[in-house]
Amino acid sequence: MQTTIEMAPGVTSTTTKLLIGNLPESIRPAALKDIFSPIGIVLSISIVGHGFAIVEMSAPDADSAVIQLRGRRIDGHAMMLDEINPRTPSRY
Repeated sequence: MQTTIEMAPGVTSTTTKLLIGNLPESIRPAALKDIFSPIGIVLSISIVGHGFAIVEMSAPDADSAVIQLRGRRIDGHAMMLDEINPRTPSRY
């Protein structure tokens, strides 16, 4: 899912939310921030439970994160990363 944020007056950036799966149940937001921060600026992290989290980054950084981190092992779990796509309106 992409949204636009204002980074500074007159400067905007597109952000992307990533769904992170196959995480150990014990994972904490600080641990995810340590993993994603070297790739780019992390805007938000939400643990949604049962081995899933949502990480929001700028669009270029999120693309790099998917390439660099997909399959990375955390406590024996290979992370799965996918971009969250916005819902399309229903025809009904």
